[in-house]
Amino acid sequence: MAILELKNICKAFAGVYANQNISLSVEKGEIHALLGENGAGKTTLVNILFGIYKADSGEILWKGERTNFTSPKEAIAAGIGMVQQHFSLVPKMTVLDNMILGMKENGFILDRKAVEKRISDLAEKYGLSVAPQAQVGHLSVGEQQRVEILKALYRNVELLILDEPTGVLTPQETAQFFAVLRSLQKEGYAIIIITHRMSEIMAISDKVTILRDGRQVADLLTAETNPTELSRYMIGRELNEHYDVSTPVTKDNLLIIEQVSLPRKHKGHPLYDLSLQVHKGEILGIAGVEGNGQKELAEVITGIQKPSAGKIILDGESIGETSVKKRYESGIAYISEDRQNDSLIMNMSITENLMLRAYCHEPYSRCNVLNHKEMFRQAKRKMEEYQVKASGTSGVNTTVKLMSGGNQQKLIIARELSEKVKLIVASQPTRGLDIGATEFVRAMLVKERNCGKGVILISADLEEIMALSDRIAVLFGGKIAGIVNRSEATIDKIGLLMGGMMEKENVQ
Repeated sequence: MAILELKNICKAFAGVYANQNISLSVEKGEIHALLGENGAGKTTLVNILFGIYKADSGEILWKGERTNFTSPKEAIAAGIGMVQQHFSLVPKMTVLDNMILGMKENGFILDRKAVEKRISDLAEKYGLSVAPQAQVGHLSVGEQQRVEILKALYRNVELLILDEPTGVLTPQETAQFFAVLRSLQKEGYAIIIITHRMSEIMAISDKVTILRDGRQVADLLTAETNPTELSRYMIGRELNEHYDVSTPVTKDNLLIIEQVSLPRKHKGHPLYDLSLQVHKGEILGIAGVEGNGQKELAEVITGIQKPSAGKIILDGESIGETSVKKRYESGIAYISEDRQNDSLIMNMSITENLMLRAYCHEPYSRCNVLNHKEMFRQAKRKMEEYQVKASGTSGVNTTVKLMSGGNQQKLIIARELSEKVKLIVASQPTRGLDIGATEFVRAMLVKERNCGKGVILISADLEEIMALSDRIAVLFGGKIAGIVNRSEATIDKIGLLMGGMMEKENVQ
């Protein structure tokens, strides 16, 4: 008997269906995947189940009884837990305090030792190693996710909903996370996992429900399907996972970084005596567990942070002392890992965001007077060329905050890439994107590489790094642990370097 049944769930926003007649069932001990592009309706569906939204029509059966949760509190009390894509933890509180936050049944006097023992027992039982007294803000992303899962288990849930749970995890953390899910499955927990990664669907799920444009297009047994069939259902065509990176890399150095250091007084992770080179017509992948200096390396190259020592040379010219604007004008483009805070002004329009780099130059302005007609014309060209879609009829005047994550990322790429760009620093360029948008972004980076430009690809997705890179440099503790050629790269070799096993040979 199914522990959960959703029947003909419908939900519309401003007259547009986010869910239209969605039905599915989940049994105890089953991992049920929800697959679909951004905007397909996956998160809306689980938000209805969890009491965040109310369905316009349809019914929810929980343990055979019709129900309609009006809040997450009611859903949790019934035995449903949800780990959202953006964690709901208080960073300055301990793991233990986050666990019990909002639980009235703890009473006036809390037996902290008893709570700590229960947390430790749960952590040991399911392989969710975490210290109850640790401050959450000091934990890695992977550890924080363990806390969220433990928090749900502590509340005795029977169904666990996971929204894009591996989007911020390293390959090693993902493998550990899947081991936890299998352990929970053996214990009889029902699990709904939202993801857009085909490899994860095939590795962990028992069944797959595929949504497209708010509609349910397929229900499949994972053992009886394959990634090709899944992608056809998901995006209406087969996914292109073969990128033409066969054009020989030139021996000409485009970027030279010599013994660059970033001291501890700077915000973020310090860099230590870091040296590397990027050739023209090359994608240099930067792998590593997050928090080992990847963001700092990107910001040192683009001029956001100033190193305390070392040289940065672009196409034969020293740029170590130049500003962010000067470096862009010299040919460095930057796709930041945090598109909403670093790359876009969310309350401004598509046109205004596209013109952030160019508004002060002709033909978009003359004598400090903006040429709005030409700006709109260029914005329309860019939207068409880079397949940027905006909801509604506003077009180039659409406010960026109303766009999907994938279209926001395409907008950034449309602005950053131009004929004068020589080097592209792309940090986590496909994070949180569906497979269609991911395919597009990767293809654009390969296209720029094949045109003779240099690309620094910083990514926590090791499959992406290995698929696109000509060489792979691994960062560990602010240093280069090793550099591996594409032909020699293996998951095991990169994994060892990510764990701090330095290569003995020279890594220039």
